[in-house]
Amino acid sequence: MSVIASATLRRLACAAIFLLPAAFVPAQTANLRLINEYPATSVTASADLQFAANAAKLSNGAVGITTLQEAANPYKGKDQVAAVSEGRAEIGTLFAGILGGSDSFFLLSSLPFVVDDFEQAQNLFSCTQPELERHLAALNMRLLYATPWPPSGIWSAKPLPDVAALKALSIRTYDDNSRGVFQRIGAQSVNLPFSAVGPKLTSGELNAVLSSGDGGAGNRLWDYLPNFTAVSYAIPLSYTVINNDVWNKLTPAQQAALTQAAKATSDANWATVRNRIQANYARMSEHGMTLNLQPSGAIRQALRQAGGEQADSWWQQDGNNAIRTRCAPPA
Repeated sequence: MSVIASATLRRLACAAIFLLPAAFVPAQTANLRLINEYPATSVTASADLQFAANAAKLSNGAVGITTLQEAANPYKGKDQVAAVSEGRAEIGTLFAGILGGSDSFFLLSSLPFVVDDFEQAQNLFSCTQPELERHLAALNMRLLYATPWPPSGIWSAKPLPDVAALKALSIRTYDDNSRGVFQRIGAQSVNLPFSAVGPKLTSGELNAVLSSGDGGAGNRLWDYLPNFTAVSYAIPLSYTVINNDVWNKLTPAQQAALTQAAKATSDANWATVRNRIQANYARMSEHGMTLNLQPSGAIRQALRQAGGEQADSWWQQDGNNAIRTRCAPPA
């Protein structure tokens, strides 16, 4: 082959490379970190693991998500909000009560005794999603999906037979509203992220915790708090959000894969959370816990009265009553 012919072939080969369809050019992988302060067996962290797997599959490996859960998560409590807002962590699954420290709107899902079941909780979420997304945007975040928790109950060192036992609690609550409810009853209450609960139980500063019966989230509680009272206080949500600047730097194909993975995760979250309640109760019983699934009428009445007063004070803030009229289930 002549030198001229060889050079011509090389030029044609180079030109062919540039003419290849874009689909054949491998996209740069987006490596994202997803923080969550709950353990991998909790309802939210389990969802995150599935989301990461879905995103990798749907993007053909162009999106890689590393889940940093529980001790692997370097950010705790409200610091998680700042970490995602500032892009130090690209994605976060943030409990609504944690977000509520930055903006009281996020306390909506954990208002006491507003919803009675998962259908009502999902309807409230869907109805208020446009407002939710606007409030997240103000924090430089974009919603990917929400995860409902099983109904919140009271883990306690001693059984709760009556209102006097409620008043004797030193209880961890998870947002300003729940702290206010138990203060109205006469108990000592403190708003703490879940990651801060263990040392307080060890030191004896707490003798109760407001939390779901979710076996994963509660796997440290039964050693200290062998009683669970199912008061169905609320069905709070956690929100999985991505930093807006990070989102905008992704390719359209990567954004589409994340959106599709998020929808699949959301659908699964709402469909499967109902099954966790009985499984959680079985696991708690296996660990020697005493479950009070029918608390006394006096306890229910005291909690609902205090909860109603606390919720009313929230509804009156910043035009929230318009949301109540449009989206809240009938009282």
